[in-house]
Amino acid sequence: MKVSTRTLNRSRSSGFTLVETVMAVLAAAIMLPTLYAGFASGFSFVQLTRDNLRATQVIVQRMEAIRLAPWQNLQNTAYFPTNSTEYYNPSGQAKGTGYTITYNWAPAPSSLPPSYRSNMCLVTVTAGWKAGTVQHSRSMQTYVARYGIQGYVAGK
Repeated sequence: MKVSTRTLNRSRSSGFTLVETVMAVLAAAIMLPTLYAGFASGFSFVQLTRDNLRATQVIVQRMEAIRLAPWQNLQNTAYFPTNSTEYYNPSGQAKGTGYTITYNWAPAPSSLPPSYRSNMCLVTVTAGWKAGTVQHSRSMQTYVARYGIQGYVAGK
């Protein structure tokens, strides 16, 4: 049986050569781990951003309570404990990342005039949380005046 040249050329071009196969495996060996690393870093960045936003929301919630509290309650640890743990979860369950909230009350700085100094304080709220093996922290400060908005809201 005689094999035509056309059939012989078709059978030679229908397979991959060893060089083409090695180059394809090399390209896949480089691209797949890179693709995986890109997805992994993207997901970890989204998680870090989400935890950071939640910490900010927990701090803002505490700052709003401070802003509306009567002056005498600012120094009372029953109303504002110096250390507490909060879990930010919209459904109200104690799951997810735990945020250690620290509350610090300090007199107003001495750079203010004496009449302001006795009627103002500096409040600092800090949220700390651990993501993996890294400790993160977010903090906010505000001045609170004795005769500020809380007098209008609380009626005192």
